[in-house]
Order: sequence, then C-alpha cells, then structure tokens
Amino acid sequence: MQLQYDFSLYSMTLVSAFLASLAMTPAAILALLKFNIMDIPDERKIHKKPVPRMGGVAIYAAFAVPLVVFSLFGKISDPEPLIGILLGGGIALLIGCADDIWHVPAILKLVALVALTLLIWRFGVITNMPIDSLIGIDNEILNTSLNLVLTTLWIVGVTSAMNALDHMDSLAGGVSIVASLTYFAVSLQTGQTQWALISLALIGSLAGFLCYNVHPARVFMGDSGSFFLGFSLATIGIFGGWSSNPVKAAIIPVAVLSVPIFDLVYVIVSRRIAGTTSSISESIRYCGKDHIGHRLMDLGFPAPSAAALICFIAATVSISSLTIRHANYLESTLLLIQIIMIFVTLCYAMEVVSIAKARQS
Repeated sequence: MQLQYDFSLYSMTLVSAFLASLAMTPAAILALLKFNIMDIPDERKIHKKPVPRMGGVAIYAAFAVPLVVFSLFGKISDPEPLIGILLGGGIALLIGCADDIWHVPAILKLVALVALTLLIWRFGVITNMPIDSLIGIDNEILNTSLNLVLTTLWIVGVTSAMNALDHMDSLAGGVSIVASLTYFAVSLQTGQTQWALISLALIGSLAGFLCYNVHPARVFMGDSGSFFLGFSLATIGIFGGWSSNPVKAAIIPVAVLSVPIFDLVYVIVSRRIAGTTSSISESIRYCGKDHIGHRLMDLGFPAPSAAALICFIAATVSISSLTIRHANYLESTLLLIQIIMIFVTLCYAMEVVSIAKARQS
C-alpha cells in the first residue's frame, strides 16, 4: 500500500512540475521579449538570431510549486532541507537574473555564491566528511570549518560548471535531467522519499522547459537557470544519504555531475596550455567556442547530436555511480578507473581535433 501511495505522490510531483513548466515557459518568453532580455549572437556563440534568455525563472517556479503545495499538505516530513534548497536556489536564480540583465562581473558573482553558501549553512547545507579523522586531529570545530570550506568549493564549483555547460541548446537541461534521474534512483534505493520528490520536481520542470529549448531553441535558460540548476544539484548531492560510507557518499554526486565538472576543468586547463589565457581567473572569465559541445561539433556532429552524445556520456557515467554504492573496495576502484577512462578518451578525441585545426590554420 505504501508503494502505491509513493507512486501516486511521485506521479503527481512529476506531472504537475512538467505541466507548470509547459505553461510558464511561453509566458516567460513573452515577458522576456517585451522587456528585451535577449541573448545577442556573436562570433563566440552558435545561435544566429537573438533569443530570449532568463528562462530559468520558469524552471524555478515550476520546480517550486508542487513542492510547496505538498509541503503545506504535510506530504514532506522534514521541510527544513526543502526550505534550504528553495531559498538558496531562489537566491542563486536572482544572482543569475542580475547577470542575464546587467552582465555582472565574474568576481561579484563568485562573492555572491560564497555568501550564499554561508547563508544556507544554517539549513544544514554542509558536507559531512570526517576530515578531522582523516588528518589525525579529533576536533569538531576544525571538522565543521573544513567541511564548510569543502561545501563552498563544491557549490561554487558545480554552479560555475553548470553555467559553463550551458553553451548549446538543451545541453545543460539534458545533463541536469540525467543527474536528477540518478538522484531519484538512489533515493528509491535508500528509501529517501523527500529527495525522490525533489528530484522528480526538477525533472518535470526541466522536461517542460526543454520542449522550448531543443534546437533551434525558442528560449535560453540563461545564467538564472544554470545557477539555479548548479546550486540545486550540488545541494541535493550534499543532503542525500547516498551511502553509509562517507567516501562513497562523496564519490556518487561527483560522478553524477562529472560531465559539467570535466567540461569546466578541461577548458581551464586547455586555455592555459594553449596560451589563450594567462591565469585561472582569466580562463574562467574567457568566453570561447572551446567547450565540450563545440569540440564535438568540430568533429562533425550537428549541435543536436553533440548535445545528445554528451547526455549519453552523462548517463553512462551515472550508471557507474549507481553501482558504486553496492561495490566493494576493488569494484569501486575499477568503476572509478572506468569513469576516468571515458573522459580520457573524450579528451583525446577533442585534442586530436584541436591539433588538426591548428595545422589547417
């Protein structure tokens, strides 16, 4: 009987978020057109015509509506983590909105994200790694401080990575759906109904938005959407009890979000090696057609096929992350090696194309 109840609740969450997004996104498009909040094409972008940006507002609203309603009706047992995600996600959304409208300097966005992490700490958004034990010092204050630093690096890093991944129609949304599906699967395995509902709300809101974001996109999520998604996926990764083993609990969300993390790290390193940028901060600020999606297009993939392939890679890695939870030490090591090999292969293919282009020029 409980399974039937959960299935009904899960279905309502998914469908209501999807329908809300399906209805809110066209309204957002009209508002963005009216206020001329547009993404103007240039030589560093793929699209050829101005496209409304800041569709992340519709994603957030569709995500929040069913969760708030179910919380009010007592369907969510512990509302505090949900409040943390909704509040923090809303602030992350506003930071992105400011950038979509006024193009905020990168350093200000970074400071805002760090401040956001400190703000939502009171809602329990903090990693729980036994860092003090690992370094041989049993001190609760030290452990909390180190976990807060780790949490800040994780949230800021994932948010920045998701923002960088949003360089192609439906790419960031598609990868986020894959990540949310993985979180949902682990939530079912561990009996965490609340995180299953939150994951489904995210899936539904993204699915409705992608109906308007597939190539050629009628709307972009903008920094508002990518900031909200990055923050939310990073926070769910912290909150979820993915394993009783703290190392495995840390590995699973990193593996689930490894595609955007890889994309960000790859472009930063490749830009420095190529001499395109002279510092890490400049590498992060620099905008160029050298991300994973752009490289696959250089290999000959059309934009929709490149986005689909990246989502397929994300799904492949996510399946491995699901099995890590039940694997022993040796099996976990082999699975991690497998994940690394996937990205090494992708990296090699992109570098071959880069060398070929350099020779042609």
